[in-house]
Amino acid sequence: MTPSRAVAAATVVYAAAFFILGADRYATFHSGADLGLFTQTVASAFHSFSNTFEGGSHFAFHFSPILYLCAPLVWVMHSALALVLIQAVATALVAPAIYAIARRRTNDASAAFLACVALLYPPLQGVTFTDFHEVAFVPAAVAWLLWAIDTRRYALAAVLVAVCLATKEDQAPAMVFLGAACAWYFSRKHERSGVMFGGVTIVASVLVFVGYFAVVRSMAGASGAWIPEHFYAWSGYTHAQPLSAQIIGRLTYLLEAFAPLAFVPLRSRVCVLALPGFAEVLASREPLTYTMGQHYAAVWIPYVLVAFAIAGAKLMEEKRVVWIRAAAIVCVVVLAFFSPLHLGHFLRLPNAADAATDALIATIPPGAPVGSYDEIYAHLGFYPNAQAGLRGDPEYVLENERYASAIWNGKWLPQLRTAVANGKYGAVANRDGVVLYQRR
Repeated sequence: MTPSRAVAAATVVYAAAFFILGADRYATFHSGADLGLFTQTVASAFHSFSNTFEGGSHFAFHFSPILYLCAPLVWVMHSALALVLIQAVATALVAPAIYAIARRRTNDASAAFLACVALLYPPLQGVTFTDFHEVAFVPAAVAWLLWAIDTRRYALAAVLVAVCLATKEDQAPAMVFLGAACAWYFSRKHERSGVMFGGVTIVASVLVFVGYFAVVRSMAGASGAWIPEHFYAWSGYTHAQPLSAQIIGRLTYLLEAFAPLAFVPLRSRVCVLALPGFAEVLASREPLTYTMGQHYAAVWIPYVLVAFAIAGAKLMEEKRVVWIRAAAIVCVVVLAFFSPLHLGHFLRLPNAADAATDALIATIPPGAPVGSYDEIYAHLGFYPNAQAGLRGDPEYVLENERYASAIWNGKWLPQLRTAVANGKYGAVANRDGVVLYQRR
């Protein structure tokens, strides 16, 4: 098998493996509310582009027109698993880009090895395995964008910049930074076309960013402040961790980002391009954003992997392959003993309660208001009036009596028990501890 075919095979195997893992997570009701809200949003594309979790159009929260491209497959499959498949394929496509970049600097076999190590990178696998998010498109789009710039294919690079800008509003500042870096780099090399590309990228990114906040959000019915601002609202924040814990948490995150690759990316100046992404996650007041295994890492992963490819190719040419082998070994060790995937928590064989839940979902009229907890809401993406929680006393409520979570047990379950005791709701079906209630 040739090196290029080996990379293609590894890419397919990676996508297939993570689709299977994601399908099991979904079938056993371990997917979270994010999968439900994105399924509702994509299922309503070209209509309302909305979900009940966010309480309206997704554009009020994020600028993600790329989600419209997901709609045909979601409609054809009529399942949230379409998004699981899309995320698995989208992140797997990083590997061919890494191979293409490394191949310009080393031989086929070495480039293929670097690409395969990239697929072992724990932060990338964490982005693939977590619930679907639009930023899943960022790693491959940015990696291919950097390849296009590297090969001076500026028309293709412009298309890929558009893809990045259509993914999420946080890509606009990242593209401004990238455009500025291009303008500086190519001006030193006296390459006018590269400087022009950098300038156009900056202008386009600023226009998209300003247009989203000045026009799109108001058209989407947004009222009040942009919700994600809460990540950076440090003023008056009363739940902050001690300063020492915050520093240690961020340093640990950086260690988890670079240690699996044996710190090889730090040997390349390209790693500087990851600064906006790291700033975005590390400046947050909430540890969730700098917890490995979450989708937030997607904003810096491609720059780190491309830096790994460039520096790694140089090490290969210098016969210092030990560094790349060390990276492969460390990645495997992290996945085996410190995995951000937490497969033991999310995976198991489907059981009778899972089948009972699916069966009861099928009995609910598609347009009926139905409330439940996050993991069941993830299966209700084609129910436009389904919600996580019991706001407004929905017509139907579905619960598994074995389920427990802080929000469900602390807020919604007591409300349900009171409503049942008062006769507002009555059980209409009970299968293996999974109960469907209907409002009387």
